[in-house]
Amino acid sequence: MTGKELKILFRQDKAYLTADRPMTFEQLGLPDIAKTFKEPAFWTIKVLNHRENEKKIFCEITSYQNGETDFGSSQKLLADKLNDLQIVTFKSIDTTGLLKTLAGSSGVVRPIKFVPVDRTPIQQTEFVRQPHKVSIKETFYVPLKNVRFKLGGVSFDKKFKEHKKTLELTIPNYDIREEFDAVKNYFSNVLKTKKIEVTVNIEITDNEVTSIEAKSPEIEKIDKQLIDNVKFEFVKSTTKKKINVEIDKTLFTMDEYFDTFADDKFKSNTFYNNDKELFEDLLTISNTKHYKHLRFLSSKHSHDIMKLRFVHKPFSFIFLIQGDRNYHIIWETLDTEEATYVWHITKDINVLKMTLRKIEDIINVIKVQGKTAYISSTDDAFRRIYHDYSDLVDGFVKWKGELENILT
Repeated sequence: MTGKELKILFRQDKAYLTADRPMTFEQLGLPDIAKTFKEPAFWTIKVLNHRENEKKIFCEITSYQNGETDFGSSQKLLADKLNDLQIVTFKSIDTTGLLKTLAGSSGVVRPIKFVPVDRTPIQQTEFVRQPHKVSIKETFYVPLKNVRFKLGGVSFDKKFKEHKKTLELTIPNYDIREEFDAVKNYFSNVLKTKKIEVTVNIEITDNEVTSIEAKSPEIEKIDKQLIDNVKFEFVKSTTKKKINVEIDKTLFTMDEYFDTFADDKFKSNTFYNNDKELFEDLLTISNTKHYKHLRFLSSKHSHDIMKLRFVHKPFSFIFLIQGDRNYHIIWETLDTEEATYVWHITKDINVLKMTLRKIEDIINVIKVQGKTAYISSTDDAFRRIYHDYSDLVDGFVKWKGELENILT
């Protein structure tokens, strides 16, 4: 702004560098004689120095005029910077020019001896401005889909009429992690709301935000128990999800399963560190008739050799149990009344990999043609162990005995 030529317009007891913001005579350092201008007047000034951090300009007055005028286009373009000013000081003020513009065209003001031509005393008595403070206290609603989950809380952007910039508001909650953003629609389901209520307290000093506090009763409800409920809701939805396109793959590791059946941005480590944890939750949330059977198979599964495999339809598991002489691959369903299928192979990792690919094809055949077609045509080394659901015997004990007899 240094070197710019500007106009200061005077209207009664106010001075204007822009049309919409008056300045006091104290901010201009005018002497006590300057109480009010009887008629509109203006001074033309040249900016000698602009101290932006102090919101102050030091100027030279080049002319004193009576009458109406308007700001030049270049001055209008500087409106934002001029509105930010708090102090204007002058190199000197000509006594005659001051008195002329104070009196207007029809009046006379007598010279006052103590009005100095040298403006040094005026510069020494600069106006000390009080900080301009604004407080915002407001309650409003935000769609949960517009909220960003991050480590230690949630955030969103909001514009307030009292402040020209958009603010990022954060509601703290140390149970929340960034990974939850991919499943926030499930948080909406568990919280039973699509919007959260937010109350904010914001303090602004000289257009700078000095304090922000945001709270939400819905976000405060999110704790470890609610996160578990979200996790269960999410897992249930993946087991029931229908796929519109055909998928050749049937056996999935945990990561492959979520990549295929979960939302695009979901990562398996959002809720689970390993397939054991997912398996436990599936037993917890399902009303399975094979609870004891699956629990037993999980305890015997050789996690160090093969990751647990998941089958989407019918929802089921592929376990690996290591016998003295053979590997035993076992297919058990979660909640359908199917027999337990057991394939026996030699203890060889390459044979294991090949057999898993073959079992994937077998399950596809069974889903399309039925189990009878597979059983009647296969010469695979496999057995079926039936479940006894009658109340007369303990079906699990009977099933477990038959299984252990063939795990060689």
